[in-house]
Amino acid sequence: MSGHSPLLDSLRILAWMGLPVIGGWAIWAGVLRERQRGEELASSLAGTLGSAALLLVATPLMILVVWVAPIPTGNAVLLPLIGVTVHVVGGLAGWGAARALREPVSRHGVYLLGGACSNVLTFGGITVVLLLSSELDPHAERALGQMAVYRLGEMPYYFLVVWPVAAAISRRGETTGPKGRRAIARTLLSPRMAPVTGIVVGAVLNLSQSERPEAFDGLADGLVKTNVVLLGLTVGISLRRSSPARNLRPCLAISAIKFVVMPVVGVGLATLAGLDGMSVQVIAICASMPVAFMAVLASVLYRLDDELVGSFWLFTTLAMIVVVPTLAFLLPLLEGGA
Repeated sequence: MSGHSPLLDSLRILAWMGLPVIGGWAIWAGVLRERQRGEELASSLAGTLGSAALLLVATPLMILVVWVAPIPTGNAVLLPLIGVTVHVVGGLAGWGAARALREPVSRHGVYLLGGACSNVLTFGGITVVLLLSSELDPHAERALGQMAVYRLGEMPYYFLVVWPVAAAISRRGETTGPKGRRAIARTLLSPRMAPVTGIVVGAVLNLSQSERPEAFDGLADGLVKTNVVLLGLTVGISLRRSSPARNLRPCLAISAIKFVVMPVVGVGLATLAGLDGMSVQVIAICASMPVAFMAVLASVLYRLDDELVGSFWLFTTLAMIVVVPTLAFLLPLLEGGA
């Protein structure tokens, strides 16, 4: 581990996350925008890239990762429960904000996505490394391990709950009654749910204590990078219609949920559960992350309001310029927490 700099590692992660987004935007601005039917081609390309990310990359990745994921015991069991609860609160708060702002029903699902989906893996990992490194743990590996446990329920929640409900809300205006139930059933049976199959297969292999073959070692790393590139290109193309200025009130509402409501809920639950200082700090970071790639991807695949979700993503991502220094100031206050 020697020879690695947390700052350089963070910059590499930022580059992996940012360059594909810039590349996607460049494809739109430099190639597709001036073409006849360029908007249609852009939508089709974004959908194709997003579907490839789910079917060809995310599904085998879920198998490999869940297969060897640590099964939490003791107080660690509380971390994924708190993680899912924070996401649930964010999603419900987003849906509530849509109603409070009197948004048309067709946009309600996007508010749910914006509140529920957080960029914990990339921005969360970077922030953990930057803010929780110490002389005893120079690469913040203990904190990153706790973050991994916190995220155990995140993907199943996205695929099984947030995506189908968001699609049903925006398309049907309700999630109850025959129409709503049919909409949710169609979404759950869609090929877009393939990563859930990967999670189930990985969990069965994990619980059966089947040892993963050495030939698979290192494969997950390549799949993660491929997934980041495909998702980044999808987001970059989708940002062609984003306009935070035109959606300022919605962006401010989602920002209040992401950066105030969710961290307060997360830290409050951690304190009530009696978790130690580092766990509380990790939860505070994870609960304060911007809107995730996954919200944009869901909007693209289910043909929701990509202008609004792109605005959410861009606005909250840029807000990290303020959020990270704020966390740097507040985290030491949680060091001696419960």
